[in-house]
Amino acid sequence: MNHTAFFEQLRAGNIGSVYLMEGSEEYIKQQALSQLCKKLLPEGLEELNMTELRNPDADTLIAAAETLPFMAEKRVVIARECKFLEPSRKKEGGASEGSDKADDIAEYVQRIPPSVCLVFYLKGKADGRRRLYTLLKKQNAIVDFSPMSEGECNAWLRKSMAKMQKNLSPEAAAQMIFTVGRDAAMLRQEMDKLCAYLGQRDTVTAEDIDAICTRSTECTVFQMVDAQVAGKNSEAFVLLRDMLRAGEERMAVLAMLLRQYRILYHLRSLMDEGTPSNQQAALVGISPFFLRNNQQQAKRYSKEKLKQAYDWLLQYEFEIKNGLTPQDGCAETALLRLTEILG
Repeated sequence: MNHTAFFEQLRAGNIGSVYLMEGSEEYIKQQALSQLCKKLLPEGLEELNMTELRNPDADTLIAAAETLPFMAEKRVVIARECKFLEPSRKKEGGASEGSDKADDIAEYVQRIPPSVCLVFYLKGKADGRRRLYTLLKKQNAIVDFSPMSEGECNAWLRKSMAKMQKNLSPEAAAQMIFTVGRDAAMLRQEMDKLCAYLGQRDTVTAEDIDAICTRSTECTVFQMVDAQVAGKNSEAFVLLRDMLRAGEERMAVLAMLLRQYRILYHLRSLMDEGTPSNQQAALVGISPFFLRNNQQQAKRYSKEKLKQAYDWLLQYEFEIKNGLTPQDGCAETALLRLTEILG
């Protein structure tokens, strides 16, 4: 199940005896664990009924789960990281390291007592080939905290801001996602900043987001390309300098430049072919909210010019990654060469 389904089950009081929380969206995952604990643990008795373990062995984990709760219906046992859900390592002779103990845990989750809620909490993804993972999947006990889609992120933003007594329109939410990115922890930080900036005002505007929110690399690169295609080369170099001073890697900037010019080339091709606007965003993989801005960039040059820029960036990145061209100053070199190409 995804995190939305988990929260719905939690609100309905439909709580299982075991969960695996996996995926890279740490902020929402931590919120899910916090709400689960709040639902199960009586106020004031949390420490007496919760055990947190880091990469425990099988015996320790089972012993903690078998401990009865104190003045509560359930004990919560949290296993942060777990070797029994990681890729197995082979010992000499071919047997998997710790395979017997892994089987012990796998057997235990099939007969886990109703007095415990056991949570496997992983920072990344588990190894789907492990027996324990397969059994947890059969029990519908796996909660996936992968990065939110744009639609999920938009809805989550608006709902979160509503809880803070602020109105955020779908269009403003889309702008905020483009500006900040889809990392929930970063978005939460920017929401707090917006609320402090708004004071008693209850509606977030596009101007508020521009004034307050920290821009992601993707957003800054978009602005840099926007300045470049508009002939404002000095402004483009200022934006590049600011990114590098902030610690951004030159190769990351180059990758984002390559992505943006790929979008512009493909978008210009679709426009020349007469593809309807309502289909273009999905075909090039961008937010519909920012389609118009990308179209305006693409309209400034012919498909041939944009293909030349894209092809050069693709070749330049290939040469750097294969040691044929030095990496030093690659972002600055790319910006200069693109200026020449687009002339």
